[in-house]
Amino acid sequence: MNKIVEFFKSIGPAIIIAAVVCGPGSILMSSKTGAIYGYSMIWVLAISASLMWCMVVLSARLGVVHKHTLIEELSIRLGRPVGMFIGITLFLIVAGFQVSNNIAIVAAVETIIGDLRTPAKVGVLIALNAFIMVVLYGFRDLYNPIEKIMKTIVLLMVTSFIINMIMAQPDIAAMFRGLIPSPPEGGYKSFISNPTGGGNVLVLQALVATTFSVAGAFYQAYGVRAKGWGINDTKKGMIDSMVGTMVLFGVSLVVMSTAAAALHNNPNVDTSELNTVSDIARALEPLFGSSAKYVFACGIFAGGFGAFMVNAMIGGNMLSDGFGKGATINDRGARNGTVLALFVGMAIAIGSIIMGFPVVNVITVAQASTVLGLPALAAALVYLATRPDLTGERKVPKWMIVMGSVGFLLSLLLTLRTIVKVYVKLTASG
Repeated sequence: MNKIVEFFKSIGPAIIIAAVVCGPGSILMSSKTGAIYGYSMIWVLAISASLMWCMVVLSARLGVVHKHTLIEELSIRLGRPVGMFIGITLFLIVAGFQVSNNIAIVAAVETIIGDLRTPAKVGVLIALNAFIMVVLYGFRDLYNPIEKIMKTIVLLMVTSFIINMIMAQPDIAAMFRGLIPSPPEGGYKSFISNPTGGGNVLVLQALVATTFSVAGAFYQAYGVRAKGWGINDTKKGMIDSMVGTMVLFGVSLVVMSTAAAALHNNPNVDTSELNTVSDIARALEPLFGSSAKYVFACGIFAGGFGAFMVNAMIGGNMLSDGFGKGATINDRGARNGTVLALFVGMAIAIGSIIMGFPVVNVITVAQASTVLGLPALAAALVYLATRPDLTGERKVPKWMIVMGSVGFLLSLLLTLRTIVKVYVKLTASG
């Protein structure tokens, strides 16, 4: 028993990453994939999670073999402007996610207590952001309390979604069959060709993008340093990365299977109308009663709050490190950067609420903006993994470099598709 307790105490950095990645976007896309395709696209989720694990492991390795943080290493080797660029890139990615996290928090609250008027929505966001800001400046050492909070949030999220899955009674055999690759509509080539067509295929691409988070993986190197791990803790980092990725995969699998069992081929459900996490919760209510809606909403709130809190900290930390103002979340520069990330995300979300912009459009634009800088982050990881001064026990295994390169190519593909999609929409509307 003591060994089990010690094991759960030792893991942490990747759990924090899982809490960030298992946000509203991931929950929505897992649900929508299950509603549209049933269990048949579980293999896409499995491959995405496997690539995520490889990137997280690579980042963790880099965090212990390099003397400095990743951004500081880039600044030393390639110049401060490169470090600043990476820091700004990560901050902008975070800002995009913060907008959708703010909106998802409001959606979760409304699912539980009913529709809110605009002043009440604004009040919820101001109060929540203010609470996070108080936490930021209230602890001298932020990492340990944040890790404990995230473990609690992940436990609540997992519990909530498992209860929903039990209510839905998914087909276990079909779930296993879903691990065998099968083509989506348009065949396998649809993943690469025609980036603006095939709405259901675009859902799969969004599922990949919300599961394979290079930005989250990049921060793993900072998490292991905050944990105090060194080169002798490489095995511990591998296990931690595996546990965190399994949490990410497990939550997404549970959500997807619940939607597959309850919403797929349901004549009363129009999958094109499932545009927010609150739409998913409301779709479950007629099938299992209001209790299912409330349980799902609790999971949404837990996922949204976890992503909400740590996402901003990542952005603040990276921006601060990029400008040489502090490399850990305990530094004032990182705390100030986190407050800036919180403020930007809150301001845009509140502006969209006041102006009455459609929620799905705001989330789509915010999420799309987050993939634009991913190739730079993946390239930075591969670059730092292939430095000739990494010799002996500090050398990065070739398989990590190969998988990191695959991750770079995937992130590049996602970015190119997003650029084409946005360009076509803009020219069509013009």
